[in-house]
Amino acid sequence: MDQPIDQCLDTFWQGDFTLRDTPPEPPAPPDLPPDLSELLAPLYRHLTAE
Repeated sequence: MDQPIDQCLDTFWQGDFTLRDTPPEPPAPPDLPPDLSELLAPLYRHLTAE
């Protein structure tokens, strides 16, 4: 390009293009019933212990 950039800005974005939508937020995980979370808590602590 031999033109100064301030003279090229009007033609820079000419063409066929579309902007992508932002992806939707992922759904929140479902709440576990209290009895299931109590049942899985010891296993989770065991798996995450160092």
